[in-house]
Amino acid sequence: MEYTVPIIERLKRENGKILVFTHENPDADGIGSMLGLYHFLKKKGKNITCAMKDNVPYICDFLPGIENIKKLPLEENFDVGIIVDAAGAFRAGAEIKAKEIIRIDHHVGGKFESIDDFVNPYSPSTTCLIAEILKKWDESAIDKNIATCLYTGLLTDTGSFRYNNVTADTFDMAKFLVKKGADPFYIAKMVYERNKPNVLQLLQKTLSTLQIFEDGKIAGLTVRRTFLEETHTTEEDTEGFVNYARSIDGTEVGFILIQKEDLITWRCSLRGKGNVDVQKIARAFGGGGHKDAAGCRIVGKEEEVREKLVKEIKKALEQNLVKTTNG
Repeated sequence: MEYTVPIIERLKRENGKILVFTHENPDADGIGSMLGLYHFLKKKGKNITCAMKDNVPYICDFLPGIENIKKLPLEENFDVGIIVDAAGAFRAGAEIKAKEIIRIDHHVGGKFESIDDFVNPYSPSTTCLIAEILKKWDESAIDKNIATCLYTGLLTDTGSFRYNNVTADTFDMAKFLVKKGADPFYIAKMVYERNKPNVLQLLQKTLSTLQIFEDGKIAGLTVRRTFLEETHTTEEDTEGFVNYARSIDGTEVGFILIQKEDLITWRCSLRGKGNVDVQKIARAFGGGGHKDAAGCRIVGKEEEVREKLVKEIKKALEQNLVKTTNG
């Protein structure tokens, strides 16, 4: 039986100005989702703009259409704003001037923006949701540029198909995007094999801060602002560093603290290995995410912030132990 997807019907009707945007400190899933939708809607003759608050991370600079991304906030008023890969428009980190907001996302929870929202927390990536929408709307319009953007988000948000959000359907989607023109070898090379010497120097400094807690069950890294200044790098260059903490044998939760410009705010990324729901930990500090990948911001001195975070992680470990024991 044929079915309709509300967001498709809504966008088909829209003849005004559309803004596609993503969260601050964007990743490849957010940017890939934004650009994939941008290219498609442009082909459909829509008046489309894409924008975000922060700079493009180095690993995404090869994506088709990257030069078309504008910087938020924009003075322009839009008829519809589409927030991708975020819990709500508030995650843009800048004012959005739009009569209506629609959300496309795969995070747990978040703000209900519209009856046309397309949210599925079981999807491995937001680019996967975008692909589903575009396939349903007009599969023939998905070209190599669109497929490249969407595959990049799928690759990175599944940890190169290593995370527990990967299913048989994930590989089916990857296969579809490759058939549509995405080049797995080229994309993997551009994402993972273009390290700059100063970024490796930043990584060296970051790894020197490694701390282990709870007999190895928790591992933490820190990026101080001085590290960025000394290596002439940016916050975007820390993408993926948290996975070194997560990768330690025996660790259940890995985290990284990244000092913001005001020196008292710390951006925290958490990664789990399936046993601890790290998005619940992030939520305790006003953040969110997925079971195995989440984030939040905590204000305070470095030691105080680390102590608060480790305490919350320890609590989650203890709750998981009780649950496992009671089985």
